[in-house]
Amino acid sequence: MNKINFKKWAFHFTIWSIIINGISLFFKINFNNSTGEIYNYEERIFYLTILSQLMLLLAMVFLVISIVKKEKRNYQFWTTLVYVLVFGIFPTLILMFGYHFI
Repeated sequence: MNKINFKKWAFHFTIWSIIINGISLFFKINFNNSTGEIYNYEERIFYLTILSQLMLLLAMVFLVISIVKKEKRNYQFWTTLVYVLVFGIFPTLILMFGYHFI
């Protein structure tokens, strides 16, 4: 376990989450209601959302391990931290406390 670079893996999970969100956005933009593929569309978006949330969760876990192990902080650490704050913690706080402060 000493040779694992946790901030690097957290950064990789962040990049994969961004790519998956981009693919999901592409499917949402190109959705055509008249073709009758509604069921397939919903299933694709559901699985992509699950996969993206899993990558976000793994990025959070590896980021916390990186902090605990006191790894040197570089762009990988800070990029992952900003991504986790913007797409993980802030939306969760908004859902927990409602939309009172928006």
